[in-house]
Amino acid sequence: MNHLLLKRRQGAALRYLLLEMAARRTATMMPADYQTIYGEMVAYSIGEAALRSGSAVLVGGLLVGVLPLASELEEASI
Repeated sequence: MNHLLLKRRQGAALRYLLLEMAARRTATMMPADYQTIYGEMVAYSIGEAALRSGSAVLVGGLLVGVLPLASELEEASI
């Protein structure tokens, strides 16, 4: 019986380890886009500009705030 309990604990430990590794991998990957609270996908460059200017913040992985227009970004880079 102890042998079965040991196997169950090892299986649970492996499951938690795999979940932690997957979460760490997604957290360290550079995201392609940001998602707003309304479900809209925002280009990475626009979201990053809003975060750097302080007009938006990330709340629970969602972008919340005022986003610059693409034309405003082009003017700022010139």
